[in-house]
Amino acid sequence: MTRMPLAQRRQQLVDAAIAVMTREGVQKATTRAITAEAETSLSVFHYCFGSKQELLDAVIKTLVSTTVNLAEESFRPGASPAEMIRAGLEAYWLHVTSHPKEHLLTYELTQYCLRKPGYAHVARDQYDHYADALTAILEVIGSPSGEPLEVVGRYCAALLDGLTLDWLVRRDDERARQVLERLARHIDDVFEPEHTSA
Repeated sequence: MTRMPLAQRRQQLVDAAIAVMTREGVQKATTRAITAEAETSLSVFHYCFGSKQELLDAVIKTLVSTTVNLAEESFRPGASPAEMIRAGLEAYWLHVTSHPKEHLLTYELTQYCLRKPGYAHVARDQYDHYADALTAILEVIGSPSGEPLEVVGRYCAALLDGLTLDWLVRRDDERARQVLERLARHIDDVFEPEHTSA
């Protein structure tokens, strides 16, 4: 077995877990199935992760960071807040439509963790990761006036989460695009100073 640094071995197991869960569902992603996918041993798994919960948390962080990185990479220097918002939403949405099984997996993980005794905190952490990630992106764009950034971040995360699930269920691209544009305009309004009537 090839020796790897711990961080690299952990990521190998996370990637294997995502592959198994995406293909077969969370319930079938046993540690044995994950280590088989990663072509490593159970002892390596237990060396890298103290528990299955710890692995699931790492899986969720990886899934979230993938879309956050895509959004941040879409920002071009000198872009206005409105342009950055639309670029970030577009990058996220392209990932949703090109990797639907990965996004479906996030909902499966939530349900699994909420139903399994002792795992509810992993689901809470998952939604905190979403809100924190959106808040971090909003910080890059600039603070909206008069709104706590953490509230705006959680609000945006909740809207995107709902839109993603709606698309996964209905696969209505045209309507999803209309809602995405409405969301972009709504976020724009948060960043614009309040309009005063003449």
